[in-house]
Amino acid sequence: MAMPGEAALGPAAEAIAVLTQALDRALGDGAAPPPLGDPREPEVIRAWAEMTDGVDAEGLEEALAAAIQALAALPGGTTRLADAGLMPDMPVQASLIAGYVRMFRRIKAITAAGGLDDATLMAETRRDIRALNRRMAEALDTIRTQRRTIARMNTALIERERRQAQTTLALEQARDDVTAARAALARLEAERDDAARTAEAVRAERDELRRDLNRTRASVEDLKAKYLEKFALALHDLNRARETLYNDPRSSLPAMKASVAQGYYMILEDMGAGAEARKLMASISEEAL
Repeated sequence: MAMPGEAALGPAAEAIAVLTQALDRALGDGAAPPPLGDPREPEVIRAWAEMTDGVDAEGLEEALAAAIQALAALPGGTTRLADAGLMPDMPVQASLIAGYVRMFRRIKAITAAGGLDDATLMAETRRDIRALNRRMAEALDTIRTQRRTIARMNTALIERERRQAQTTLALEQARDDVTAARAALARLEAERDDAARTAEAVRAERDELRRDLNRTRASVEDLKAKYLEKFALALHDLNRARETLYNDPRSSLPAMKASVAQGYYMILEDMGAGAEARKLMASISEEAL
């Protein structure tokens, strides 16, 4: 598999390319990658010691970081590395792995040289191991803290997004409610306008009826006045006709005049002017006396 950096010249670039290929083979297809993140574990440090066998101590840290970054740049590379416990975004991990590899090499060299009795060298090596262990523990604590912080941030972001979604939904509902309220208000205003137009039409019709009634009343009053006048004339004619009875007792004129006067009286009574007709009749009768 071709890896980034293989075309570079020089021993360092070649060492990086070889280490990258070795790490790629170790990760395999990603189905069950070996644990490579914690070099304190014996099988982990042995795996790294084997993969970095051709890398010198001075360039070890750079080569490790470059190999991890090279694989992370490939499609799906970050996931493959993470499944094996490697974090490309944490350079301190590569630095610690390099330190453990150097320590492993030193112990292996001491053992091979039979120098286990060199107390000073062994004490120094142990101090270095303890220092590396402390750095590794601190790095892991830092990573855990960062992950917890990221988890809290993600939870906060999810909660904020949930609240934003609820707020958006509430705003949309409020907008819908406002739209519905506006539509209802428009309907009410339309109904009010219709009612106002209807009321105006009713008022106009009422006013017209009043005018018709007033005209009718005026006509009735005029007609009543005319019939009262005719009734008065008929009564006067009746009185004059009665005076002729002294000269002609068999005259039918008084009866005729009485019939005419009676007719006018009945008309006036039908018109609701009976009282006025009787008053007029009494007045004319007094005049005749």
